[in-house]
Amino acid sequence: MKKIGVLLATLFSLPLAAQDNIIDQLARPVPGQGVITIHQDARLNALLGKVYDPAQGKGKKIQTVGYRIQIYAGGNTRYAKEEAQKAARYVKDNYPDIPVYPEFVSPRWVCRVGDYKTIEEADQAMRMLKKSSSFKEIVILPNQLINILL
Repeated sequence: MKKIGVLLATLFSLPLAAQDNIIDQLARPVPGQGVITIHQDARLNALLGKVYDPAQGKGKKIQTVGYRIQIYAGGNTRYAKEEAQKAARYVKDNYPDIPVYPEFVSPRWVCRVGDYKTIEEADQAMRMLKKSSSFKEIVILPNQLINILL
């Protein structure tokens, strides 16, 4: 009878131990060791231990930190807008594989190109653009990139 009680206790404790995630295991007090306290959003705990399903994230937009190359920065005038669009057309015509972003970033018109994850990729593209000698000032800037999961 004693063996059956031990067996049942073991069987009922297995599912509970399997449901522990790393946060629960770290927060459990262990004699002779320190206590770890983790303060985080409960939503993060809910995500732990789940397997990512790419089909679930289709069409979602994710913002990541990356780099773009600024090829033009003007003022707040119609002329500056035209110059930003002219720089954008030049890049589209000569480098069709590079994305182009002419936009108004208060208080000026700018034209930025590329979606680079690393500064090394951006530097390589910047050197390629500098060889064309079409732009006065070219600079690499950190930028928020939007990736769409397919």
